[in-house]
Amino acid sequence: MKSYLRNSWVMRWLRYINTWRKHRAIIKELNALDDKTLADIGIRRCDIDNLIWLDHDKKRRGTNAK
Repeated sequence: MKSYLRNSWVMRWLRYINTWRKHRAIIKELNALDDKTLADIGIRRCDIDNLIWLDHDKKRRGTNAK
């Protein structure tokens, strides 16, 4: 029963929501910085979403992977 719950679509959805919330918090923090500060750390404002949502995250959407 535990393995069924761990792999159910509900649990995958909850894991995705949890990841999404963490990513959104980081995106909000970076967007709160001014352009000079972002440039100092080597990030352009237009690249923030691409840096946070890595290809690995995009490929895992809706799968059983942890």
